[in-house]
Amino acid sequence: MLQSGLAHAEIRSELAHTTFETTLQNGLKVIIREDHRSPMVMTQIWYRVGSSDESGSLLGISHVLEHMMFKGTNKVPNDEFTRLSRIYGGSINAATFTNYTNYYQLYPKNYFPMALELEADRMTNLLLRQQDFEPEIKVVMEERRLRTDDNPRVLAFERFKWIAYPTSTYRQPVIGYMKNLQHIQLEDVKKWYRDWYTPNNAILTIVGDVDSQSALLQVQKYFGDIPARKIPPRNNVSEFDHVGYRHMELNLPVQVPNLFMAWNVRSLVTAPNPQDAYALTIIRSILDSGISSRLQDRLVRDKKILTALSVSYDPYSRGDSLFSISALPVDGISLQEAEKSVQAEIDLLKTELIQHAEIERVTTKFVSNLVYNQDDIAGQSRMIGNLEINGLSYRLMDQLPKYFETVTPQDIQRVANLYFNRENMSTLYLTPTPKSKAP
Repeated sequence: MLQSGLAHAEIRSELAHTTFETTLQNGLKVIIREDHRSPMVMTQIWYRVGSSDESGSLLGISHVLEHMMFKGTNKVPNDEFTRLSRIYGGSINAATFTNYTNYYQLYPKNYFPMALELEADRMTNLLLRQQDFEPEIKVVMEERRLRTDDNPRVLAFERFKWIAYPTSTYRQPVIGYMKNLQHIQLEDVKKWYRDWYTPNNAILTIVGDVDSQSALLQVQKYFGDIPARKIPPRNNVSEFDHVGYRHMELNLPVQVPNLFMAWNVRSLVTAPNPQDAYALTIIRSILDSGISSRLQDRLVRDKKILTALSVSYDPYSRGDSLFSISALPVDGISLQEAEKSVQAEIDLLKTELIQHAEIERVTTKFVSNLVYNQDDIAGQSRMIGNLEINGLSYRLMDQLPKYFETVTPQDIQRVANLYFNRENMSTLYLTPTPKSKAP
């Protein structure tokens, strides 16, 4: 019998895994998936706060707090959290994104209760001290320099997002700007921690060699008495449709010109018809999923217009998304010519129905990769958390293959015409900094 602190729960058996879901009285959502193939347990906690929730002079503060979360509590001081993981054969890490901040611990199953105890302790008892903050904010600044300021392509895309997302806070960089990092104070971090790090703003996922009922009792033991707190409202991450064509040109110290193209599209959360998101995902694979995909085959291998390209789309975002393409033209091919060639391939999706053989081949490969990537406990935990934190259900992960397989040639054509138009489009031409002429 479950303790009284637990709300209604449900156990389901899917793909040979038992998955258990419940919510504690303090609002902490708990999802446990049993996987007994190896004696390991992955524990992840996902907080509903990320860079899109920031504003004003505090851009980057979610990432700063992520760093500070490893600086200890009275119970586990200084670097003891990291030292314990080494002693007991564990692996720990964390990441900040637009929609969330998550922390994971992977341990042999005997030490799974310790992982819960450590995570619950720093949810409420984190020591935020000036002596830790001063060197750590410098670490974050250096990370900004290395990953963004000294990487022209990353810096260019960071700036490009301000026209690609004209209204959504998704345009804000996860790491913040240097001017923000220079002005964030310890008191700001303390307030961010109090505002957002509370059980009613978190999801705990546990995947591995555990018994659901026993694991849940451990969760209740360590997290059940942490009180819920009121959390601030989140920023709106919807985006305007058909806001108008936007274009940017930048000169930065790149070796070769770079082309960026992006269209404002819907996600699985925001699309009035979920089939749009499934179709957009398959379109991404049609265009770029190996040497036989359309852009790789036609523009890189055959016509030799591009030397490299990448297509991206996130169907699981809690807000509206981008469908983006980045490409490097062959020497002698202008950015305008490269854009025209990519656009011609996009337009074919609007005017010509894709053959059933092509869509079946692409979908089969995509679904196979989707299933394969969830084969280990880390992949399952990532997918469960990513779906839940973005306002979807973990139950979707076992249904996704059949949904993607329902995408038809007609869906591809309809969605291409719906989203891939100039009024939804942004472009960036990134060219090498002109060499200064000798006097």
